[in-house]
Amino acid sequence: MRSSALRAAVVAAASAAVAVVAVGPYALAWVPITLLVWVFIEWRGAWLLRGARRGLLAGLATLALPLSVLRPCCRLDMDMSSGTCCTMPGACVAVGAMLGLSLALLVPRAPGEHRATTAIGMVLGVGSVAALRCSALSFGEAAGLIAGLVAGVVAANLARAWMDRGQIGAHR
Repeated sequence: MRSSALRAAVVAAASAAVAVVAVGPYALAWVPITLLVWVFIEWRGAWLLRGARRGLLAGLATLALPLSVLRPCCRLDMDMSSGTCCTMPGACVAVGAMLGLSLALLVPRAPGEHRATTAIGMVLGVGSVAALRCSALSFGEAAGLIAGLVAGVVAANLARAWMDRGQIGAHR
């Protein structure tokens, strides 16, 4: 457990450093969640960890999303973090889903009995870092972004399972 906590602290600290630069210091409020998720991931290891490491990459990509993409109804001269700008959970769901679907390229190959565990790992990895991005969003937008990411990851894994099943059938 001690080595899991140490590795998780490294992931959380690195994610926090990137989040502070990309989002701002208020992202630090979510770092304990990132840390707890990664302690669990590191402790469980194996296929969950393989999926989570891939999900971590996508989670870091969410930190690069500009707020203007997540709130397209705001003019560029408006202060998007002040609360005077509109909120658009639907846009966050769409962006999250597109990012989640792009994970089809990152899904690690896993035997059928470990495919679900790998997908759960990807969801945990993405969500643990995307939560840092969500600190600048309203609750609805944050939930939309994470729900879109989860839906995209699930769809990508289902598509990968379907493709793998077709390849197995073709080899028989």
